[in-house]
Amino acid sequence: MPCSDVTEIIRVVVDADDRLKDYAFSKRTCGRGVGVASLLIEALRGQSVEALLGYDADRFLADHPAGDELEEFLGLKHLFAVQSALEVLTGREPCGPEAPCAAAEVSVDSEGDVVIEAVIRVDLVTEKIKSCGRCKGCGGSRTKVVFT
Repeated sequence: MPCSDVTEIIRVVVDADDRLKDYAFSKRTCGRGVGVASLLIEALRGQSVEALLGYDADRFLADHPAGDELEEFLGLKHLFAVQSALEVLTGREPCGPEAPCAAAEVSVDSEGDVVIEAVIRVDLVTEKIKSCGRCKGCGGSRTKVVFT
């Protein structure tokens, strides 16, 4: 039976050069990944924080096309969750309980990497996907894309 708590957590690791080193996106209650916990790591690893924050849905999907609608949705969900954590980390967005990303902890690990652990309000991330026109639920037009 599915869990009724849809709150998700994200852990983002940024190296000393402000480049994404790793991330994991999972459900708070069971710890299972959202799709795959680090679904986009191969596509995003090594990119600068500024480059990651500069992505919008269209550009991201043009650079990293999805195989089907579920992959597209999960890919955007991961991208927007990573972006939310990075916006909090850089001070561009608030991190309070009503924000899409409520930071729980920001630390520096033994390798000198910055680690942010946060709660993601899944309803707000989903709204961001809908507002970009990538979800049939909002009635917006969609372009069919193919992941490579």
